[in-house]
Amino acid sequence: MADGGKKHIHVHGPTNTRYALATSRFYAKRESMTLDVTDISSQITDPCFQDENAAITAIPLRPLSIHAKQAFREPSSPSKPKLRLDSEPWRNPKWSPSNLSGKTADEWLSLVLKDAWGSPFPSDGRPWTPSRIPYALPSPVLSPCSKESRSQEGKQAPVLCYIWTGADQRGKFDLDRAAALGIRPGKDYAQLSRGEDVTIQRPTLWSSLSDEQRSEWLHARKRRKKTAKSQRMDATPDYELEQVLVESRHVVGATRSGPVFFYMTLPSLDYVDSLLEPSVQQSFLPYTQETNRKLPQEQRKIPHVIIHAAPPDVIEDPRYIAWMQSFGPDCYHLIANRDHCADRLMYTSNALTLLRLSQLNNQMYTVPGYTLDAKAKCSGEKVMPVAEDMMIPLQPRSEPRQLPAVAPRFDLPMDTMHTLLDQHADQEAAAAWHKYQAVVKQVHAVPNTTSDQLADHLTFTTLGTGSSAPSKYRNVLSTLVNVPGMGYILLDAGEGTYYQLSRRFGPGDSGWDGIGVDQILQNLKMVFVSHIHGDHHMGVVRLLLERRKLHCSQPLYLFANNYTLYYLREYHKIECLDLDRENGIITIDNEHINPQSTSPRQPASNVQKVQIEAKQSLQMQEICSVPVLHRTSHCYGLVLHHVSGWKLVFSGDTMPCPALVQAGKNATVLIHEATMQDDQQELAKAKGHSTIGQAIQTALDMQAQSLLLTHFSQRYPKFARIDFGANELPIGIAFDQMHITPKQIRLGRHQLPALQALFAIELQEDQMHDQVEDDASMDQVEDHDASMDQVENHDTSGNQLKDPSSTQQTATQTPIRTHWLRENSTAFPWHYVVLGCFSRNLSQNPMLPSELAVHQGISHALRSMHGTVGSAFAWDLLMDVVIRVPSEHLNTMLSSVAAMDLKATNLLTQNQDWHVHVQNVSHNLAMLTGNAREWLASLLS
Repeated sequence: MADGGKKHIHVHGPTNTRYALATSRFYAKRESMTLDVTDISSQITDPCFQDENAAITAIPLRPLSIHAKQAFREPSSPSKPKLRLDSEPWRNPKWSPSNLSGKTADEWLSLVLKDAWGSPFPSDGRPWTPSRIPYALPSPVLSPCSKESRSQEGKQAPVLCYIWTGADQRGKFDLDRAAALGIRPGKDYAQLSRGEDVTIQRPTLWSSLSDEQRSEWLHARKRRKKTAKSQRMDATPDYELEQVLVESRHVVGATRSGPVFFYMTLPSLDYVDSLLEPSVQQSFLPYTQETNRKLPQEQRKIPHVIIHAAPPDVIEDPRYIAWMQSFGPDCYHLIANRDHCADRLMYTSNALTLLRLSQLNNQMYTVPGYTLDAKAKCSGEKVMPVAEDMMIPLQPRSEPRQLPAVAPRFDLPMDTMHTLLDQHADQEAAAAWHKYQAVVKQVHAVPNTTSDQLADHLTFTTLGTGSSAPSKYRNVLSTLVNVPGMGYILLDAGEGTYYQLSRRFGPGDSGWDGIGVDQILQNLKMVFVSHIHGDHHMGVVRLLLERRKLHCSQPLYLFANNYTLYYLREYHKIECLDLDRENGIITIDNEHINPQSTSPRQPASNVQKVQIEAKQSLQMQEICSVPVLHRTSHCYGLVLHHVSGWKLVFSGDTMPCPALVQAGKNATVLIHEATMQDDQQELAKAKGHSTIGQAIQTALDMQAQSLLLTHFSQRYPKFARIDFGANELPIGIAFDQMHITPKQIRLGRHQLPALQALFAIELQEDQMHDQVEDDASMDQVEDHDASMDQVENHDTSGNQLKDPSSTQQTATQTPIRTHWLRENSTAFPWHYVVLGCFSRNLSQNPMLPSELAVHQGISHALRSMHGTVGSAFAWDLLMDVVIRVPSEHLNTMLSSVAAMDLKATNLLTQNQDWHVHVQNVSHNLAMLTGNAREWLASLLS
């Protein structure tokens, strides 16, 4: 939302929402948006949110067994001495906020959130602010989950159900009735419409006047000021007047009740008793059929729809069914659980790409499994499962309906979905498809002469292959490594990693093909997180929470930098991640497995023992981290040396790094980021990333046997321009949900022409976007996160900062990013974007569209890419194709132009054969002076 231009947001949530958001302070900061957070009380109170349009009431539910137990800590009295914000106590290394409690602890959380959201980086360049220092947070309002018995896990906090009531709508104003009473149009109408009574004047003989006489008198009274001539010509008789009080109810119909819907969350049967408690039922009583039975239809407050996020045993419980039926036969009930809802494909555009790729290799590329029928049927006339793109009109009431499909629909069995492959938008797309099929035949004709080599039994599943932020084609980075006989290793875990696993392997133990997501989690032995940026670790928490449900008997070794571990330990206090259980999650700081580490920070006494156990469990000779070159410190690559001799090297984010080359010499497989195309080397350097060519050169310098490229910029949504060069290095190109082995990587060169043919149209469009700045929103996250990395390592078991001078930086460590770089990027309030309009026929000269066409095209592109809210910022057209944009929204504008769809392009160019791209970007207004058209002509030439 912040990257889309939103300036402020207020988050309401259950107890510990403030604490949970505060734990994200190391990686989720935004200077452009302020944030307010409200923890909703565990008791039913007045609406938690209300404005002129709606009111929302939160209904907390907790198993009754917890009610007798003091799961919540009542706020204690403020700690002494009282926190004095003006004295900035956090600048004192000996001060610790972890000991704060009660109102003072709450005040500190507010300060942390205020500093993380909406506060600029300190002007003095020192990161001594509440959200930028590694001080442990005060304990959350709930007791740490590790102190709860296993039977009470996850039940410390209540779940919240919500009652949403729309504002009442005033009744219809009866114009005929108002005229019959002698009310003149104007302010009296307005007052009566607002529910106010008015006193009017009318003839005392009003009741005896005819309709025509009344109309004439009212018409005459409308003329407030008459000229002498009009007064003489007015033939309306003068009547004796009387004052009459008219009540609003005499001319305004009865108020119509606003729409109502409920959102119910009951995780298990344990919560049904809480729902049926008299104190809770009192909140639902005004909405039952019995309460509303005697009211007029328009005044009834019966919910139009109730959404039930509850498992089958709750939905089928007789008590819950009776509660559902208490709202009458006109209420729709939408059921949301895995049994009542078919497991359909959500990201069908990506699935269609995989379906096309499967023509090339159906072992590497497979469409994720899906089901068309639910396991359980909904019973009841107006009881139905929720579905994608479902819309429920609330006012006027109407039945739920499906929105028209705007993406491919996988609504047939998988073995019949080949029909999608023959559906093309135009002749050019059809021609590209036929060319692809021809090249695929050539690839299949190439004899497989590669011999088996070491590590060919390994399988890499590229769950996420994009950078910065998820897109519909590429999720953020995560790679699953299957080592037969040992288990699984996960390299980085961006947000959504667990759900990518679920899509690829299927639910439960068996999944789609015999191995489900639960079996993967049970056999997951290692997770490696390269650094603190959110697109590399935001999926770890969900992964650990889901793994905990399986009661795994074997430990999971989690390797991460100290900031990520700091965040996980804090979050563990509100949702148990198994960090403190024997054979649970064993954490190891990446710095402690760096053989070249010069940090004076001493590891815990058992670190060496844990490392030995990890090597034995993972069957590794060596597990080493390598500090790599990125825009944040504490960023590491990984080297795994197996006992059988193969060597795996992984880099999350890095520029070309000599230390990684040296540590990974003679690697069997190198998995390396390839964020930028080769013609964006300067941008890659500025962002701390590698180009595709640099990744290939790293592999050559390393003398790696094969290379797997991943972590592509989202500016190339499907496929980047790739040139393997004249070398003989085996290279694989990663796509989301791809299965690949080292042997298949060695065949990657043969597949490149087929990939280029398949994505020919996308490649042509990408060529128009060469000069576009970074359009991925998570790169802005990195800008904010990098400021945190100016703080040196700290003791994660305590709260004190180290002396910054105590750690000497080696040549292989990431240099601390200087603050002037951040200031330089935001010093100018405006940027100027020059558009270029080019024909597919390169012989045609560039065109200058009309101002109206530019406004229409850009407005549509912004809404399509960022929605109504995200595109709601001011921009203006200075001349022809020069757009002035607030600097903070530059990336929003650039990403919209880069992803401009066919409709937006047609609106702007008025021609289907033309394309639009960014020709130039500048903050210098002086460039716009002089002869504008000559300047534009020179740019477009």
